[in-house]
Amino acid sequence: MTRRIATAIVTAALLVTTLSACNAISVNSLPQPGKSFSDGYDVVLQFASVLNLPDQAKVVMGGTEIGRVTKVEATSSGVDVTAQLARGVVVPSDVTAALEQATILGDIYVSLDQPDPASAAPPLKPGGIVPVQQTLSPPQLEDTLAHLADFVASGSIQRLQNTITGVNRVSPPQPQLRKLATQVTADLRDLSDNIDTVDTLLTGVSQTGQALNTKLSSAQFWFSPRGMRGFDFMFQETQYLAKLFPSVGSVYTGGYWLVPLLNSLRDATGAMVQSKWAFEDEFPAWQKMFNDLFLPQDQNPAINITSIVGPDGRELSGNTADVLRMLGAMP
Repeated sequence: MTRRIATAIVTAALLVTTLSACNAISVNSLPQPGKSFSDGYDVVLQFASVLNLPDQAKVVMGGTEIGRVTKVEATSSGVDVTAQLARGVVVPSDVTAALEQATILGDIYVSLDQPDPASAAPPLKPGGIVPVQQTLSPPQLEDTLAHLADFVASGSIQRLQNTITGVNRVSPPQPQLRKLATQVTADLRDLSDNIDTVDTLLTGVSQTGQALNTKLSSAQFWFSPRGMRGFDFMFQETQYLAKLFPSVGSVYTGGYWLVPLLNSLRDATGAMVQSKWAFEDEFPAWQKMFNDLFLPQDQNPAINITSIVGPDGRELSGNTADVLRMLGAMP
């Protein structure tokens, strides 16, 4: 009897031990397919919330899988996610961690991004921590559903339908709409054919802007307090001059008699312009004549005899000294 009781107790203890061992085994305890990062190092990512981040989730940086999530632990300030990274992978300490999905129904994974590729931040060491200030948690599903419910229940969809209905109501009939589209097409074609004119206009506007920019100091002066006083004085003087010429209006109404006078002034001005051009053409010749002929002769009134030839062709300049001595012009 005692032996049976002992056997039952041993059997119960073995059964409890077996059931406890089976309870400790889970899918995550089994070897996972794919890359293994067992020879790497661990870092801790602090999130405010990780939603439904699964165990063995991928850790991706720059589009490449560099590790896996090995542990998710809730803390008083958030959630600590332990990631095992591949050996030789350098992760800067200023990295930003976020929970993302490749597709709508895809698994959530951890994405690591460096804000500034040219940053000289030191790398994370084994056991390093990425603080919660550098992590982005996904929005709560309840909040997303609440916003969606507010959008649907607020009547936005109905207002959108009413807006489309109103646009359809004010749209012109089909023939008028076709005529409008044809006119717009013709205008656009004409614009494309004369785009060089538009370029010329834009060039002129640009040059005008540059010219105004060079005269910016003058514009600033005229719009300064001193320039405003100048405008005020000019307007006051204009008022005085207007009072001195009360018959300006009669000149405007009966000024047709000035047309012949203005035509004569135009002809006279044209003749003066032609005379000016003629004088400018003749002036170099007159200047050369006076400078080269009259002025040198007036400064040095003398005649240099270089040769005297007789009727028979003989050179007589050799006896010039004797002739001048006879005349008493030289000793």
